[in-house]
Amino acid sequence: MADAKTAGLSQLIFEFADLTIDARERALFRDAERIALPKLTYELLFALVDAAPGLLTHDDLAERVWRGRLVTPETLGQRVLLLRRALGDDAGNPRYLRVVRGQGYQLVPPVRVRRHPGARLSSAVGPAEGVATMAGDIDLSLPAQPSIVVLPFDADGDAEHRHFARGLTHDIMTRIARSRLFFVIARGSALRFAPGAHDVREVARKLGVRYVVQGDVRIRGATVRINVALADALEGREIWAENFHRRLESVFETQEEITDLVVGAISTEIELAERQRALLETPASLDAWSAYHRGCWHMYRFTPEDYERAKGFFELSARLDPNASRAFAGLSFVHWQRAFFEISPDRNGETQRAFELAQQALSLNPHDPLGHWALGRAHLLRGEMSESIAELSAATALNPSFAVGQYTLGFALMQAGDTVHSIEMADKARRLSPYDPMSFAMIGVRGFSLALNGHYDQAAELMALSVRQPNAHYHMSAMAAVCDVLAGDEPAARRNFGRLLEARPGYGASDFLRAFQFQKSAHKKLVGSAFRRLARLR
Repeated sequence: MADAKTAGLSQLIFEFADLTIDARERALFRDAERIALPKLTYELLFALVDAAPGLLTHDDLAERVWRGRLVTPETLGQRVLLLRRALGDDAGNPRYLRVVRGQGYQLVPPVRVRRHPGARLSSAVGPAEGVATMAGDIDLSLPAQPSIVVLPFDADGDAEHRHFARGLTHDIMTRIARSRLFFVIARGSALRFAPGAHDVREVARKLGVRYVVQGDVRIRGATVRINVALADALEGREIWAENFHRRLESVFETQEEITDLVVGAISTEIELAERQRALLETPASLDAWSAYHRGCWHMYRFTPEDYERAKGFFELSARLDPNASRAFAGLSFVHWQRAFFEISPDRNGETQRAFELAQQALSLNPHDPLGHWALGRAHLLRGEMSESIAELSAATALNPSFAVGQYTLGFALMQAGDTVHSIEMADKARRLSPYDPMSFAMIGVRGFSLALNGHYDQAAELMALSVRQPNAHYHMSAMAAVCDVLAGDEPAARRNFGRLLEARPGYGASDFLRAFQFQKSAHKKLVGSAFRRLARLR
């Protein structure tokens, strides 16, 4: 089989960036000019091209290039240096060859593979794990954004059960596509695979995707059990799995609920995986997508220093791809945080910058939920409540599984005085993303909405939970102190108010109402009264 594969590979032409490898001639070209390479240097390059976009370790290269002979890191490093010189590659800003410290080596540009004119491709030829190949004349190299396929869900029982499974598959596929965060394989191609379990590596090879979703449906009487799993096919590991038990009182409502939860979990897990992968890259080797996720990682650390680092990565993403609306939404997020926490002395300037960048994000892609979300938040800072709610409603309509969008809509509704719906949005956000970095805020919206409704004891309990969550900030301590004093729990109120003043000396009702722009006079009066009572506890 190995000989057959080698023979088949020799009939291929590999194109990447401005370079071409003719495997039949064992030659490298830039345009029509041949680039002379020593034998081992060519073998090193070919191994990286054959494995793209996968990563090859020291041992992998020793096996592929030196045929298993003992190779020292110094020898390998010298060969990599020779290859870089031949390609005109810069180690500080690599265009062709990326070194992942402590892990291995990887080709940077995507690879397009085509057959040599007149050649027949052997049926024994199969791409190595993670290889970008061609299906006929279709380039299956991995796109920059995460690529995903939802395979047909399996089902037992009669045709009605299979119809439910098929409908659920289509709904999940459509909802993921609506998020606009992923490259989603169309249902026509996904349905080439029969319902049932499949080898995710094989699926990835045939469709050119990184992530694979599989599931099955089991119906017994009026009860349905749905199992769903998400796998990273290139790494060959399952990164999320869940099962859902529901009563089938309403098929469509059940299908919609499960779709919301599955897509919310998939989006969260893939975003987390992409952030973690971006952290492994050197800044010089980041592409626009990785730079954006590197920025997100810093944003969710919620410190002034990390906001500055996030800004740098979002700006890098925007330079690498000026049409990437998400990069400008990220930049708007940075300035929003600076205004909300009054990190900058120019709060109005930060607010205006957040607004302008959100508008720019939306102008680049009017259908991007992130752009509408960023603009909705910017309107909120400006006290434009109806405009904020309209934009945030658009974001959640475009992607109902956008957990942070649902929470932010609840946050705006709370300030507008619609506490019934703010609680509903906060609950939905938590169900969509139970371990979200913004969980503290989701809990806080529910808790403070209850306080505005007069349910002080419940509110105080929830706010105590909120301030214990990772990332909870001083405004949450303020909300907790207000709820405590309204509930008559003076020891808890004193603790939370003391924590607040330690973080933000001199904080009072005016600071609170600048951050939370309540529209109802009764809510403003309630907050003012609570702060007067807190002042007497000191």
